[in-house]
Amino acid sequence: MTADLARNAKSITEYPAVPPLDGGVAALKGKSVWYIPIGSSIPIANAVGSAMDSALATAGVEMHVCDGRLLPDTISACMSQAVAQHADAVVTGFIDYSLVPTAFDGLVSNNIKVLVAGEAPSGGRTSSPQLAFYDATPSFVHAEHLALESVVSGSAGKAKILYIGITNSSLTRNIAKDAKDYLARQCAGCTVNSVDYATAEIAKLPSRVSAALLQYPDTDHVVVELDSGANATIQGIQAAGFSDKVQLVSVSGNLDALQRVKAGDQPIDVGLSPVHIGWSYADGVLRMLAGKPVAAVSTPPRVFTKDNINTLTLTDQAYATNVWYGTDAYQDTFHRAWGLS
Repeated sequence: MTADLARNAKSITEYPAVPPLDGGVAALKGKSVWYIPIGSSIPIANAVGSAMDSALATAGVEMHVCDGRLLPDTISACMSQAVAQHADAVVTGFIDYSLVPTAFDGLVSNNIKVLVAGEAPSGGRTSSPQLAFYDATPSFVHAEHLALESVVSGSAGKAKILYIGITNSSLTRNIAKDAKDYLARQCAGCTVNSVDYATAEIAKLPSRVSAALLQYPDTDHVVVELDSGANATIQGIQAAGFSDKVQLVSVSGNLDALQRVKAGDQPIDVGLSPVHIGWSYADGVLRMLAGKPVAAVSTPPRVFTKDNINTLTLTDQAYATNVWYGTDAYQDTFHRAWGLS
């Protein structure tokens, strides 16, 4: 393991600074925020919402959840409901603006603050006081680099990689593009082929992975952009008869991924605390409600391997906390910024 990977495998004890919010959050008590995740079936989207709810509650702000269910029409309907219920703000979770621009604009036209959480600007829009983008690309790219670093170092720079990328949004497309650029820079001796998929069509992914492995039979590493695509990818690996021929590497820190690491079926997973992400998005929407610009706070990654996984309790309940990553000191960091401590 490289020094960089070893450093990021340690429990997180220091979190990025959060700029003070001028005036604090006292005046925001009683405000209503709607959270619309792209789909609560995606573990990180669901856990981020739970964390954001807890964070907003400490500021006296109420949160309502409307599940987008991975469907543009359902997402748009949720936004219409937020208008009808006179929401003060809406936070969308991993929904690209360009997916439902008319629905986003409908929120803005009704004087509802909108935080496009987790996504880079798209559709010709940039951040404004009424609609702001909380771009998660830097945090996910950092995690992706660590996963790729493990592949490059473990193969002595000669890996034959099949990269499984996601086309859903500006965020996922940016991560995939950066991953390929990183490998081109850092591993001239690596071979990289790819399979791209949209989450709404994940049922087709196993057959596409299987076909790609048969087309590129010397593949020895399969890198999955996000853990949400790992199970379908594994089905494709098994169907092609490559279970004993490739190593799987993925990113996000989902429960099933960490269970594979513990079982020895996956050498590494790089996670990002959904709880810290949720508090970060809460900070973003509180700033918007206070009439202040959003100040993005990065989420530090943690590398999970066989060397540190046995110290963790791998349950759904644990996933919804920060226990896999470190202490709850991040809460004090946000509370101080909000004038609550």
